[in-house]
Amino acid sequence: MGFALGCLASAAAMWRLTLGAARQAARSAARVEAAALKTVGTGTSAAPAAAEPTPAKPDAKARPAAVGTSAAPAVAKPAPAKPAPKARPARPARPARPATATRAASKPTPAPAPEPARPLTPMTADDGLPRLRPASGPNDDRGPVPQSRPDERFHFSGRCEGNDIEYEFPIEWPEGTVAVAQIEVATRGYLSIKPVTRTRDRIESHSSLLHLGSSDKRKGVRTLLTRDLTHLCVESSGAGEWSVRLYGPDEIDELTGIMEGYGSTVLAVGPDTPADCIAHVKASYWSAEFICACGRTDEDSDECGCRTPPGLPRRPTLAAYSTGEALRTLQLPRPGVLQLQTAKSSDPWRLEVRPRTPGPQDR
Repeated sequence: MGFALGCLASAAAMWRLTLGAARQAARSAARVEAAALKTVGTGTSAAPAAAEPTPAKPDAKARPAAVGTSAAPAVAKPAPAKPAPKARPARPARPARPATATRAASKPTPAPAPEPARPLTPMTADDGLPRLRPASGPNDDRGPVPQSRPDERFHFSGRCEGNDIEYEFPIEWPEGTVAVAQIEVATRGYLSIKPVTRTRDRIESHSSLLHLGSSDKRKGVRTLLTRDLTHLCVESSGAGEWSVRLYGPDEIDELTGIMEGYGSTVLAVGPDTPADCIAHVKASYWSAEFICACGRTDEDSDECGCRTPPGLPRRPTLAAYSTGEALRTLQLPRPGVLQLQTAKSSDPWRLEVRPRTPGPQDR
């Protein structure tokens, strides 16, 4: 009985060994058959240029071949051949990408266009408060410098040929005690026009009415001349042109209602006085001054013999001086002119004339 059981155990062990060997042989045959079918399906033995052959994993049980000899591959036992699947038509090989090709070589994606610059919106007067409009457009396009005609009075002009010169000439005055001078200059060097008082008992040079450097090239200004100025002096270095044209107070614009502009100017004050003038100016420095028809200014108002109408303070405010943006009120007692001076020709201003309403302090 024991012998029979031992025979059965031995037979079962032998059967398991035989079954394992058969399974191993079937798997090896299947791998060989799959490799053969892959070669037949592609129809070509050329591998893609970019693909590299994958090295076969060495069999852990296989021994390395001896140096100087070549190891023959192990031949597996053939298994029953399975019917080959239907072969698919071969696809054309995809060209390999050059090793140096990168995304930079392809068509670049255009960058988004930058957002257009938005112009600064000036402050609005939605709150009802007064504001000045800034100058717009070029303010130095004044055209050529005018030249006087031989028979033209009250107009002085000249050209500088490039040498350093200092030319002084007497002022021929139009009718009236004051005159408005429209000055225009252009130069490639330096040019200045200043008034001079030259009499037998008094000689005095005054501040320049206009000076121009080579960086400016062209400039103009309207200013006031009083009778105590007897001469004009032109100083020049470099080629240039200049013009001084004098006007009487009745030849210039009259200050009425509301007026706006830029830069220095002179306006006539008519007979509708007394009146208040509200001056709103924006400049690094500026001044507004009333000059009486007799030629007296705020500095020598005590010497003015003209009658002050009733309803005004004993010493009315005839001038204002300020820096930056400011609003000042002047009191215009009688006819004359108002001279407004600003630092630049682009500085904005607004003038408003209102009928004078006497206050308690005026009585």
